[in-house]
Amino acid sequence: MNITIKIIPESEQRPEVSGADWFFDAKGDLQVRVSPMSDWRYEVALAMHEAFEAVLWFHHHGPDVSAVDAFDQQFYETHTDDLDAGDEPGCPYRQEHNSATAAERILAGDLGIVWAEYDRELAATYPGPTAVKKQ
Repeated sequence: MNITIKIIPESEQRPEVSGADWFFDAKGDLQVRVSPMSDWRYEVALAMHEAFEAVLWFHHHGPDVSAVDAFDQQFYETHTDDLDAGDEPGCPYRQEHNSATAAERILAGDLGIVWAEYDRELAATYPGPTAVKKQ
């Protein structure tokens, strides 16, 4: 499996996505997409979270992410201001998300990121797909 990480404009994200995304392409390669943020370290931390989460998903479930996409779509229809679908009970990738968050926090600390500032920017910049659609 190859892994490709790209920083792309929010307008180029899949419509159901806000800020960050991962999926497996037709060849089975992992594609990670993160929208620009104010600090390159934030982009790296978020991209590593997405990659870690996806690799763990692949290890346990394979490249079929239909359960992930279906859960996220339903979640964002009812949670207009919350990007943390992975924290929700019943989330099919909750364990992968939690492990990815732990790794993300370690990386953030090593990069000198102040987590509260990073988290505030994530919430302000990427309010979720439903909130973006309503604007």
